[in-house]
Amino acid sequence: MTREELLRILTFVDSNREISEKHTALATVDPRWNIISYAMRRHLEGKLLTVTSAAMAAEVPYGTAMRRISDLIDEGLLLKRPKSKSGKSFSLHPTRKLIKEFESFAMQLKMMVGNTFGFTTGDGEIGDFYFGGYYMASRILPYPNAMQTGVGFDRTVRILGPIDPTFKTLEQYSSNLDELCGTNVEIVTLPLDQLHDEIMENARRKVSKYDLVAVDLPWIGQLATQEVIQPLDDLLQDARYNPSDFHNAAYRGSCWNEHQYGLPIQPTAELLFCRGDLFAEAGLSVPKTTDDVLLAARVLHRAGFNLSGIVMNYGRGTPVAHTFIQSLADFGQPIINLTPLGDEFDVAVIDKENYRPQLHTDAARETAEFLLELAEFSHKESMVCNWDRRIGIFSRGEAAMTYGWSIRAAAFELNEDSPAHGNVEFVPHPHAPGARTVSPIGGFSLAMPAALEPQRRTTSWKMMEYLTRPEMLKWYVLNGNLTSPRFSTSADPEVQASSKIIAQVDGMERRGELQTWPRPPIPEFSDVLGVLGDEIHMMLQRTQSVEEALRNSQNRIDAIMRENGHY
Repeated sequence: MTREELLRILTFVDSNREISEKHTALATVDPRWNIISYAMRRHLEGKLLTVTSAAMAAEVPYGTAMRRISDLIDEGLLLKRPKSKSGKSFSLHPTRKLIKEFESFAMQLKMMVGNTFGFTTGDGEIGDFYFGGYYMASRILPYPNAMQTGVGFDRTVRILGPIDPTFKTLEQYSSNLDELCGTNVEIVTLPLDQLHDEIMENARRKVSKYDLVAVDLPWIGQLATQEVIQPLDDLLQDARYNPSDFHNAAYRGSCWNEHQYGLPIQPTAELLFCRGDLFAEAGLSVPKTTDDVLLAARVLHRAGFNLSGIVMNYGRGTPVAHTFIQSLADFGQPIINLTPLGDEFDVAVIDKENYRPQLHTDAARETAEFLLELAEFSHKESMVCNWDRRIGIFSRGEAAMTYGWSIRAAAFELNEDSPAHGNVEFVPHPHAPGARTVSPIGGFSLAMPAALEPQRRTTSWKMMEYLTRPEMLKWYVLNGNLTSPRFSTSADPEVQASSKIIAQVDGMERRGELQTWPRPPIPEFSDVLGVLGDEIHMMLQRTQSVEEALRNSQNRIDAIMRENGHY
């Protein structure tokens, strides 16, 4: 079970106990559970647990709480450790024994809930469900229903987005959207770089030209810090909005410094696309590790027959920079010094030393050498590839593999003339030996521009909430957008029938394989890409060595972070 799922189970149990202990006379406060629950929550959130805070969490007199803490220490469930040289202050930590006990409890509870609501298999095994997802709703989502109270035809709601499937659907069916929302909806779509420029230009206007803007997840930090977009916390609280149906990676990816700035509408996961027919013909299994990727690329590379082992995004600038940082995550490391959080890294709070680049490490060197070796078996156009060109080459059958965003699978999944159609296996990012499976999450969330007067802000929230509902997300899928950020949408049979990639990505989210930390949403993210886009491209052209590329990148990014006062 993932860290997020364990936290959901804690919330579920604590909420149930609160009903019996505080809102009825059926039970009394249980200080032992309260301490254990608080200790596990602090552990899972990567936060400090002190003796004083644990005693307060017990919700009983201080002396009683201290006795319960002592009992838990004596039983080997809590560890008391000095946190200063003087030894006068201490921190508490769940022991391996407590963590194991709690995970066993959580698994049994999940099985019980699954059995009660029909989510277990016939032999009693836990079914394929994620604790807290909206599986109680009807499995077949209806066609979107009209808003109960329309926005009003006396005005126009203008939405700025990328030239991507979801927004193409909204643009193509804008007349349908007008009727559903009871207003005039105008969709403006731009290429990625122009979209970012227009969002920044709009921030300089006294009154926002747009009611909603679609933001790429790595932009969140910059746009939030510079107050280009506004937090949604008060709107979410007033609406009692429940985000538990969203994939955690996509929802948390729309957050900056513990404030929510957007709702996911078109997330996408980067995967490895493999031609299953070619792998079977060569007697190869789909890759699980980076060594497997190199082996498959070498075996399947037949340049004389217009088939390359792989096509890579090595184009100068943003394409190759993304390739490097996402490959670096396969070797277990983020591009900057993020704080470890269990098997993950913390992107909720990024401060000071967290901004320091990490390009002088063994993982960075191994990543560079992996990309260099892979270049030998890559399509001849890889050095000038961007996302569109790369997927075009793969769709035409000129490469046996490519890394690609799940949203772009429509190029061959919905095109019966493509040699790749019906022959592709979708694999999470293969990891380096000793690292864990991590696939970067990207894509777009809807956000509100900062310069909105109160009435427009209310309208923008109403549109944002409506456009990200499960039935709307299903509508996008059925019109060519092969991605879903909600468990309920992914569970719909019609959605699953549209492409197997939907279920693949849903399963990856449940296993905790989708992560935002490979592309941390810091304000300097585009600057980091600019540096890597130059230095790594020159390395792949072999005009500078691995050592030179990494040293130059480290020094240039370090100078940017120092200039911005991070450390």
